[in-house]
Amino acid sequence: MAEHTDANGNTMDVAPEFLEAAKKLLTRRFKFVKNPDDSIKRLARHGARFVAHDMALNPQHYAYSPSEEALPLIEPLDPLDILRKEHQLPSLPQAFLELQQAINADATSADDLANIISQDPSLTAFLLRMVNSAFYSLPMQIDTISRAVTVVGVNQLSTLAVGTSVLSLFKDIPAEVLDMELFWKHSVTCGLIARRLCRITGKGDPERAFVAGLLHDIGQLILLQAEPERAVAVLSHARSKDILLWEQEKKLLGFDHATLGGMLLRKWNFPFVLVSAVIEHHTPKENLKEDEPALVHCAETIATGLGVGSSGEFFVQPPNPKIWASMGLTPDRIDEMIEDLDEELDEAFGILIPQ
Repeated sequence: MAEHTDANGNTMDVAPEFLEAAKKLLTRRFKFVKNPDDSIKRLARHGARFVAHDMALNPQHYAYSPSEEALPLIEPLDPLDILRKEHQLPSLPQAFLELQQAINADATSADDLANIISQDPSLTAFLLRMVNSAFYSLPMQIDTISRAVTVVGVNQLSTLAVGTSVLSLFKDIPAEVLDMELFWKHSVTCGLIARRLCRITGKGDPERAFVAGLLHDIGQLILLQAEPERAVAVLSHARSKDILLWEQEKKLLGFDHATLGGMLLRKWNFPFVLVSAVIEHHTPKENLKEDEPALVHCAETIATGLGVGSSGEFFVQPPNPKIWASMGLTPDRIDEMIEDLDEELDEAFGILIPQ
């Protein structure tokens, strides 16, 4: 075994063959990030540690064999055609609909929100687990939704409740098409990193940043559910040609999963800041009124660079240089972002990922 020291100075035993394989994989994964600065290089070092350990535990996740079959032809598609097919979209539970009305209302009270959530026992149990976890690290035990609303806040808990309700809506995507556990691990990681970045920089709102990160790739799930053959074909094209998935989507379909996901959230009457964060997570505007799109954009780069889970995209997206710089992402800040992340991820996965 070789002793590997991470960027925080922590030492851990890593089999040399896994560490070398991880470094080789990370070199490919960062191929589109040209002229990486020191913070990106530090991220890649952390990524090698995460990936090497995952390789040792889950080697099946890295056994990719390119198909020798001819790539299928793909006809362009109008994203509105997908959203018009109501029978292909997930059915929204009543609690979700009522929460949406509450979050968009001008004067939702703590009692109003507590009453809506309490009608759904599974959502109640779920949120109480969240509030009592390291996600909040509160000094006292919270045993009722009313108390949770009081401590966390009406807007914060309603945003969290609406966003996390989506986790249970996608259950029919075959494992051979997309590993849903890996998908949600990537999504949760992006959400937690966006939340950490929000708190470190003082930009945005922590709950909105988390939910935006959690849902940033929801367009991929809609595409896979409504047009599975097209979606799988695009994935095949992207992997075979070694190019970014979202760029291949735009080329072959005429739109990407970020656009489709944002359109879905708009159809569901999500707050505009969450809609824009999903739509712009690959191509954020530089002069934004809200910070969440920029937070999710940077969090996506970090989450993919760490290699925790997988949304189907193999490569790290090149971050917008101005937005990356605006977050003050120095090597030391990257270390701060990732410090103790393993433990927080383990707890969050246990609470959030549908079984």
